[in-house]
Amino acid sequence: MRRRLGWRAAGLVLAASALLFVYFRFDPSRYFFPKCPLYWLAGLHCPGCGTQRALHALLNGRWAEAAGHNLLAAAYTPVVLFGGLERLRAEVTGQPRRASFLYRPWFGWLTAALVIVFAVLRNLPGPLGHWLAP
Repeated sequence: MRRRLGWRAAGLVLAASALLFVYFRFDPSRYFFPKCPLYWLAGLHCPGCGTQRALHALLNGRWAEAAGHNLLAAAYTPVVLFGGLERLRAEVTGQPRRASFLYRPWFGWLTAALVIVFAVLRNLPGPLGHWLAP
């Protein structure tokens, strides 16, 4: 069973690496990446709008540009990286991931509240909405 987990972890790392390479190499604003359906239909910025461009900027070392595309995605990048490393550690060792702060109820509620507040603020008229919009 441990050998199967090792192959599974290797497959996850390979898939994530391939996806990151695509986002590193190709700028989503100029290539084949999907556009936000909420913005296309309603003209509203969802909490994820600009995340693909932010990921491209982060992978190319342009932190300020990434924050300009999606501040929440740029701010949560360390959390996502930590979660990925926790997942990899759990796959390799067979230990549960539940000990991490990522699985605490307060962290889930905090993340949900931040996403909702961010979505509302980035659609407000005025300087704050303009600053948070992608």
